[in-house]
Amino acid sequence: MREKFKKFKTSFIFVTLFCLLISPFSWAADENLIRLLHEKKYLTDAEAARLLEEAKQRDKKGKEEIKKDIQDEVKKVSLPSALKGLSVRSTIFFYWENKSAFRGNDANLNRFVLERAYFTIAKDLSEHLSMNVTADLFTSRDAQDEGNGLELRVKYAYADVKYFGTSTKLGMIPTPSDAYDSSIWPYRVQGKHLLDALGIMSSADIGVSNQFNIGEMDKEYYQYGSRTFGGKWGGWLIGVYNGPGYNNPEKNNNKVVSGLVYIRPLPMVPILKGLQLAYIGTYGLSNRNFTNVADGPLTDYPTWRVNIAHASLVHPYFTLMGQYYWGKATSTSTEEKNRKAYMVAGFVRVPKVEKLRIFGKYYTYDPNTDLVGSQKNKKDEYQLYAVGLSYDWSKEFMPFVAWEREDNKSYSTRIDYNRYQVGFQLRF
Repeated sequence: MREKFKKFKTSFIFVTLFCLLISPFSWAADENLIRLLHEKKYLTDAEAARLLEEAKQRDKKGKEEIKKDIQDEVKKVSLPSALKGLSVRSTIFFYWENKSAFRGNDANLNRFVLERAYFTIAKDLSEHLSMNVTADLFTSRDAQDEGNGLELRVKYAYADVKYFGTSTKLGMIPTPSDAYDSSIWPYRVQGKHLLDALGIMSSADIGVSNQFNIGEMDKEYYQYGSRTFGGKWGGWLIGVYNGPGYNNPEKNNNKVVSGLVYIRPLPMVPILKGLQLAYIGTYGLSNRNFTNVADGPLTDYPTWRVNIAHASLVHPYFTLMGQYYWGKATSTSTEEKNRKAYMVAGFVRVPKVEKLRIFGKYYTYDPNTDLVGSQKNKKDEYQLYAVGLSYDWSKEFMPFVAWEREDNKSYSTRIDYNRYQVGFQLRF
């Protein structure tokens, strides 16, 4: 009698187990039941291992079927044609700043600043055509309103045509230097990129450009590096522009050629896959006439040249960037003096607190290298230092604190200052 009962008990357990395994129980429930029966010696080691693997595979298959069902249902939802391929993005630069030792309206500032508020609408119209319009709400520093108001303008407005692996933008588009710096340096919220900060070239202009990346980096690199200039071996971006920038009207018939070529020499070496070397150049005329006969005919426009040697190394735990600029005039200068500048910048993630980053930037600028002898003491050369801390609260939100100082030469027309900032960058 006991033997029959034992056989019945064993058969009942296996039938119950079979029913449970084919029922829609979760993997965790199946696992717990099988392990319990194994502990009670109703299952051998081999049987338990086999049943665990079968339950695991069944759970995986069930999740894939559920996912497929959801995807099939999503495909059945019909979006209006106007919403297909549409994306909306926004970026906000906001900070409190305290400045000291400034002249006039900029003397001893203590204020909140909405430096930028970008709002972008982009749409894929077809496989080969898309569009982008970016509105820019910014703190005005025009002479007319003495920098005490907000203005709205268009920063970008272009069509993007994609053929043969290239991207051709037409309209109000990014300039090569600013686009390249933005792909490497994440602290535009603290201060402008080099050429824009020095007033040499605007960050956007009206024209047409073509970009091509040679090859494509792996997915791991895109977790910390930019896709915009993510060519495995390098690439180019070259364009023809009006010249004065998106915030100035065109006053001559000259068109400016500006472009960059970059190479990635060691994409297969893990620590050096983010190493890039680039040359950036601009050739054209300034958008304003000479104002001094000694500099050139008053009816002519100064020759404008930009040359930049650029090196950078992007890594999951740090980024380093260096630039050397030499050139002549600016996009809106009334003379064509030779100029030079160099900059180094970088950040490092704090060990064990990787979301916390220490960053720093230094550059020096001489807007007139033509002076010789005793005249060198009258040059308007100056240096800028900036150091700070930022925290990657999320991929959208980055608060920061920073200190910036401008240090001028003895005969400079500029005034030394200290600037403290506490703010954030928010984007989605």
